Amino acid sequence: MKHSLNIAFLSFAIFSLFLISCEKEKAATTKLSLAITDSIRIDYLGLLDFMDIQPKSERILFHDRQRGIILMTDFKGNLLLRMEKGGDQKDSYGGFLYSAAKIKDREDISLVSQNGFFEYDANGNLISHRAFSKDPPLLAGRAAADTELMEHKGLFYQKGLVAWGKYNKTEDEYYNQFQLLVKFDPEKGTAERIINLEEDSPFRSTGRAYEISEMNPSLTILGDQLLVIAGTDPYLNFYDIDSSHQLLNRKRIAYPNYHMGEGADRSKADPKAIAFDESAGRTYTLKVYKDYLITSFSTGYEPADREAYKAIKNREDYSDFKNKIKNKYQPALFLMNHQGEALQSLALPDKLDHRQFLVRNGSLWWLSKFNTDKEEDFVKIYKVEIIEK
Repeated sequence: MKHSLNIAFLSFAIFSLFLISCEKEKAATTKLSLAITDSIRIDYLGLLDFMDIQPKSERILFHDRQRGIILMTDFKGNLLLRMEKGGDQKDSYGGFLYSAAKIKDREDISLVSQNGFFEYDANGNLISHRAFSKDPPLLAGRAAADTELMEHKGLFYQKGLVAWGKYNKTEDEYYNQFQLLVKFDPEKGTAERIINLEEDSPFRSTGRAYEISEMNPSLTILGDQLLVIAGTDPYLNFYDIDSSHQLLNRKRIAYPNYHMGEGADRSKADPKAIAFDESAGRTYTLKVYKDYLITSFSTGYEPADREAYKAIKNREDYSDFKNKIKNKYQPALFLMNHQGEALQSLALPDKLDHRQFLVRNGSLWWLSKFNTDKEEDFVKIYKVEIIEK
């Protein structure tokens, strides 16, 4: 009897190992792809940023950055609200939004601007306003999906970059005191900058000069953790979301063929100039979608192209160079599991904007790519799923 039990146990163990092996093989061979399952067309002549979408109420929120207008539409593209509150009227949020506004359950609209915390009803009437308890930092805000205002236990988190202050990009102190995010407390009316650059990041360890755009962060919230990627630095940082914001893990992202920004020689860098290094690989957006972490990113230029880019002297040379590398470096998507382990790189369909997408109700919602070849009098929002091939 004992011999039979041993044989049965051994058979079960072998069968279990076989199942585990099959699951690992399936995970290794499973290929994922993007599938566009629906689209919504909004007729509008102007440059619109995608701020929020609520599938339950079938409402979409946009921002016309050129005119400073907030627009709300339904899923049929009908314009429901055109809100212009950027002036000096009593219910104005001012001329500068810190982040994308959000649609609340009752179709109310909440936002944060340099004038504080605001809430409006679906008709644009002011419901509530809480001013900051003291002057807030001069944040480089952007009212678009890649600057999503993220909530956790009544507090809000977003990018928190500010312009140069006491120090500039040629000094160690600039990078030592640099902070990536801002934490808003609407109850207290406070804005607190948080999360320093990591000591082993290239910004603090190489002694090179970097532009603000190369440190522009992406963030998301997963459970009780803040997940942050700092611009061209290809590392996923896990922080405790509690007040200490302790670094829990720092994991290299396995981007394919990635070329991070090299910075500039500090002795030659102009401390008063603001430049943009097109040759630097960078992360644009980070989202949690089901069992995945999704980033949109650019690989950066290969060494030969980087040298050619840095050797450009005039506008004609720049135009020739851009024509030479046209379509060579396209933004892409990268999928990881929740621990930051690589799963797959995905080509981004040409019709999708590489920065502006949101996760709502278990689905991905994507802004259409701006057409640089001809002016269009509409934008589209695409519903997108990640499926197994």
